[in-house]
Parts: sequence; structure tokens; C-alpha cells
Amino acid sequence: MKDSVKLRGKDLSRQGCIDAAREIALDKGWKAPRSQKFVVVIDGKEYPPKKIASAVTGLPVSGFSGGAELNGKFLSLGFEVRAK
Repeated sequence: MKDSVKLRGKDLSRQGCIDAAREIALDKGWKAPRSQKFVVVIDGKEYPPKKIASAVTGLPVSGFSGGAELNGKFLSLGFEVRAK
């Protein structure tokens, strides 16, 4: 398990993901889009990988294609990724 990985030239850190998940959990209005195929599990709860990555890196959600590249980054940080 790594503490941080590079994603499109930006740092994606384990702690940053945990912090972003806590912020998203406070946003009661957030709903997963129908097109979402995967979730990342942080502290036992499911979150949208692209939204977490965007919050940590500052890159737009639309800049991620998702799938293997993004899921692999979360796996290398020690998070579980599940099909939705």
C-alpha cells in the first residue's frame, strides 16, 4: 500500500482521499449518476472514484475516463474498488 500515487501529473494521496470522502459524506444532495460503474470504499462507505480523485487533485471530473487506470490508483493506495 502506498501513501501517494501520481495521477495525470498530480498527487493522489491516501489521506487526501479519506478527507475528500468525509467532505462528500457531508454533501447530502450528492447522487451517483446512472452511468457510474465503480465505487471506491473508504471507511466502509462507497464513493464515486472520479469525484474523490477530482477533489484531491483539483482536476475536473470530466478529465477522468475512469475504469482500470483510476481504479488501479485507488487499489495501490489500499482502497477496495467494487463494481456498482
